[in-house]
Amino acid sequence: MNTKIASKKPKENYRIEPMRFNLVLMIIASCMLFAAFVSAYIVHMPDAAAKNTWTEFDLPVQFMYSAIVALISSVTIYLAYRSAKSDELMLNRVYLSATWLLGVVFCVLQYMGWLNMISRGLMPVNADPEDISASYVYAISLIHLLHVLGGIILLTVTLTKAFRYQVHKKELTLMKVTHTYWHFLGLLWIYLYLFLYFAG
Repeated sequence: MNTKIASKKPKENYRIEPMRFNLVLMIIASCMLFAAFVSAYIVHMPDAAAKNTWTEFDLPVQFMYSAIVALISSVTIYLAYRSAKSDELMLNRVYLSATWLLGVVFCVLQYMGWLNMISRGLMPVNADPEDISASYVYAISLIHLLHVLGGIILLTVTLTKAFRYQVHKKELTLMKVTHTYWHFLGLLWIYLYLFLYFAG
């Protein structure tokens, strides 16, 4: 009796890693949060301007510098990811370290930007409770900075694992998550800066 052995194709696994799935959820939630702030800004500004309770002011130059730093750090995190994929472990550590350092520089520039605003009398809470034009800038930049601090923690974990030889082409999940999240933070700040620059 002839028996035919059916060729079985290996089942493809489409399951997304829990870490990457959680990242997607967090990015969606963050986008919704900032969309709410941007929408509130757009709705509130014309009405406040009509009542003369909206102060127009230039954004601190440090915010522009931080946008440039964010752009540069997107390049370094990409190079870190590419190095991990090609098993260039030393380069991976160098680029991860550079990204971490640029993240710290970004935070310092944000703080200096707030000091710049305060020196011009643009306080987080103005004497006029109806004039919250500066408060929007503080709130948006502060919430984004908290996201960046989370990104720096993630970079620290990834860098620590890289020095322990736990980041390489056969183990890229954490590197992918760090790479994606850091790109998100950079693009988000560039968008927020351009929005505040042109809308204000």
